[in-house]
Amino acid sequence: MADAATIGILRDLAVLVAIATAFALFGYRTLRLRRPEVSWNQEGQVLSRPYAAPDLILLALLGLFFISTMQAPSGEQADAAITSGGIIISMVFNLMVCAALLLYLHRLRGLNPAELFGLQHLHWRSIARVVLVFAVICLISVSLVAIGVTQWLEGVWPELQPQQMVETFQSSGHFGIKLLVAIAAVVIAPLAEETLFRGFVYGVLKRYTDAPFAALASSLMFAIIHLHVGSLLPLCVLAVLFCIAYEITGCLLVPMLLHMIFNATSIVMMLFTDA
Repeated sequence: MADAATIGILRDLAVLVAIATAFALFGYRTLRLRRPEVSWNQEGQVLSRPYAAPDLILLALLGLFFISTMQAPSGEQADAAITSGGIIISMVFNLMVCAALLLYLHRLRGLNPAELFGLQHLHWRSIARVVLVFAVICLISVSLVAIGVTQWLEGVWPELQPQQMVETFQSSGHFGIKLLVAIAAVVIAPLAEETLFRGFVYGVLKRYTDAPFAALASSLMFAIIHLHVGSLLPLCVLAVLFCIAYEITGCLLVPMLLHMIFNATSIVMMLFTDA
């Protein structure tokens, strides 16, 4: 688990993001009342108009729940290693959250997730072009940011450890553990996290603010939930790029594929590093 210092920093940052988002919601509402002729949230290809007040309330509740669970580990928890059972439980939990969100949108809100996320009419050539271009941009941009952050943190936080999943993959000698981490990173995380953060969080925030603020706020939230200070800025940059690619196509499959490619590349690079 993340250490107490990491949890403390990220919890404070999560609270600041929540406060900033609340002020932004009020500010954008004021702007809309004063200038109703401006479509603040209708630019780009991502649908945001179908979202409504209940979705904003759900987003706030999810945020409060996550912040409340950010507690520093103590005793045996601090030294606990990730096991195969723990990885499986994490994957099942992520899929359950994703399924619950889709059920909420479909059953309670009466929305069609396939239509909402641009999955009904897929233009494969356009998707392939955007994915190929953004895959290169993501890999280069995030690598450069990660190198810069790592060099800076060496003088500020020299004992900072890698992400726990990364450390587990690198240190484990069991093929089963490595396979489970790979499945979690390349399949489960892109499906669940993109549905939640790009599909829901970004869409709801765009509905009540605009695309740039929604991209930044949702990307910070995405980075914080990974509970690793060293990865905070690289993951935020990655998530912003996912949002841009999503806006260009209006199809949630695009950031999902980009997420899969990025994580798969990271896994392959770790395998070559271990070899």
